[in-house]
Amino acid sequence: MKKIITILFSLILSFSLTGQQPESDAMYEKIIKEFTLHEDGSMEYRYYKKLKLNTHFSFNRLYGETFIVYDPNFQDLKIKKAIVTQKDGPVVPSPENAFNEVLPRFAANAPYFNHLREMVVTHAGLELNAVIELDYTIHTKAGYFPTLMADEIITESSPIAEEVILIRIPSTEVLNYKVFQSRTGPEVFELEGYKEYVFTFTGIAENTHEHYQPSKNKNLPRLVFSSGNLAEAQQFLSNQEALTYKTDKHLQAIVSNLQKDSTDMMSIILKLQNIVANDVNTYNIPPIYAGYKARNPVDVWKSNGGTPFEKSILLVTLLREAGVHAEPLAIMPTKFYDERIGSLPQITEYLVQVNPIDKEQMILSPIKPAKQNLIYSLNECTMLELNGSKLNTYNIQENFGNKVVMNGKLSLSDSLQFTGTAEVILFEKTNPYYKLFQDSSYSKKIIGGGLSAKDIVSFDNINIAQVRSNLNFQFEKKDSLKNYQNYYFIELPVCKEGVESWHINYLNSNRKTDFEIPFQLNEQYSFTITLPEDMQLINPIEIIEHSTDFGEVIISNIQNDTAITVKRMFSISQNTIPVSSYREFKKMLDLWNEKKYRELVLKKN
Repeated sequence: MKKIITILFSLILSFSLTGQQPESDAMYEKIIKEFTLHEDGSMEYRYYKKLKLNTHFSFNRLYGETFIVYDPNFQDLKIKKAIVTQKDGPVVPSPENAFNEVLPRFAANAPYFNHLREMVVTHAGLELNAVIELDYTIHTKAGYFPTLMADEIITESSPIAEEVILIRIPSTEVLNYKVFQSRTGPEVFELEGYKEYVFTFTGIAENTHEHYQPSKNKNLPRLVFSSGNLAEAQQFLSNQEALTYKTDKHLQAIVSNLQKDSTDMMSIILKLQNIVANDVNTYNIPPIYAGYKARNPVDVWKSNGGTPFEKSILLVTLLREAGVHAEPLAIMPTKFYDERIGSLPQITEYLVQVNPIDKEQMILSPIKPAKQNLIYSLNECTMLELNGSKLNTYNIQENFGNKVVMNGKLSLSDSLQFTGTAEVILFEKTNPYYKLFQDSSYSKKIIGGGLSAKDIVSFDNINIAQVRSNLNFQFEKKDSLKNYQNYYFIELPVCKEGVESWHINYLNSNRKTDFEIPFQLNEQYSFTITLPEDMQLINPIEIIEHSTDFGEVIISNIQNDTAITVKRMFSISQNTIPVSSYREFKKMLDLWNEKKYRELVLKKN
């Protein structure tokens, strides 16, 4: 009887404790961000937070410390308040040893940026229901930034009761701004020689940690503003001394040596990209901590490392030395693009536009060699040319015809040897054109599923071009078929450049945010498989079809006499799947990835 009472008491206590669990680990009761542009061009940033801790996890793992990165050569940090108010009222100020400067982790292997500092503020006296208050300012010298600007995302890892963003500029200046995913507008006040814009956001939900959310945080509420326009911001980047593209004997020797080995311009371009991307270290320094400035290409090469911006300039320098016209590009989401707003934090990456004679325009990365022209990855992006002449931008709004087509004639002999031929046609994004151009045998690496590179006896790259490549294969499977009690299993071949390249193998049943796939796609397979007379397909599929407003899946495996006809098709026409359509998308992808539909089961009579 005592045991029963103990168990019942434990269950009641468990349910009671479960019911008392807070909805979130912490709550920002208030956040204040103040941006001030002074008449002398210097700037002031103030940050204040009041954060209530609801769980042990919040102060043991999440919010026990605050990290503040700054550049001491141009910025001064002042901490005005750092206290913890405990549940019952005692106030615990942070002691002297709670403030420790360290080198930011991202600058650890970047010697040129070893002057950066990260102030680690340790909050003392933390407990359940304690409240952290932190208030600090960063003063920035005139000239470090071209203008007062920011791209503020209005969410945190915990809910926010109220967030206030105050922007203060001289009365003679003009502030341009936009608010996204929120209808909040500013209150505007005239002060002595200044204008104040006050944005107040309330009831902000916490960030979710779901995978495959829209890239570049396009789905989150944000405020973008600047006291200068985009042309002025572009001139700040373009008029730097680094963009005069000066070389020295070392950079000249790199180009001349390549030109001795090859006269093919495409080959030289891709080899120069490989040198910059692979042989020069990438310093992933957030551009705001470099003042959006770049060292000259000679210094970048000598130091064997540079930021993505610096490496884009280095690649342009080498290309121009080789006689190829090239320009660095700044990329930003078209959704946030506005010529009135020159906010450099909106730039998400730096690329290089290459215009070789008698070849298609190429968009290349200075930090990672791509398999294909990056133009096919820039839909819904705006490219900003970094040249000193004028503001040139290009909005990419095109639904590229990314397509995979694989047709095959396969055969299973009486001795159960699996052989056959296949043709693969790859279009645009799915076409690894640069890899195929540099190494014809790369075509063997795109085949997967039931086949591997070792099974390919011969291949013929019939046509290799940027938009479309045609590849032929002849194969003979080396490994015997999987056999279980007279049942034989054949895994169907696939192309790794389609859905396989997404690596989306499992999806949750429900979703809170929109789902973004890597690219739109039409993927098709058609196989005819000839069997011995005593073999029978025991898992035929007459047809499985699932259609939505944004895509379609068709699967069919049918035997007719000694031949099996396999048809598979996956088509999706939009990159972002709204929450309301997520379950339909999940059903599509689950059908496509279902193992039993990717495998033929045969039995000997």
